[in-house]
Amino acid sequence: MYHITCIIWYIVSFRQDRTDRPNADLAFAVAWSPDGTRIVSGSAEKETAVQVWDAATGRPILTYRGHTNLVDAVAWSPDGTRIASGSWDTTVQVWQPV
Repeated sequence: MYHITCIIWYIVSFRQDRTDRPNADLAFAVAWSPDGTRIVSGSAEKETAVQVWDAATGRPILTYRGHTNLVDAVAWSPDGTRIASGSWDTTVQVWQPV
């Protein structure tokens, strides 16, 4: 249904900072949820986090902070109930985006 053609993607949330510019973060991994309603991204800057976004609005839904280094791989389970994230901290973590 959806295709992502680049590995590095700038994610811009709709939250505003004090200078009224959108907050941006560099992502090294991005994946659409199986139903196409959410996007998961692996963060490289500021935080070593994984974020789940609402695909329609671009707003963040959830931030997972289980890694201690850059996250460069993310994938949804086929049923959309779990996410696997891989990091330079040498771990792969499987978690539920509740």
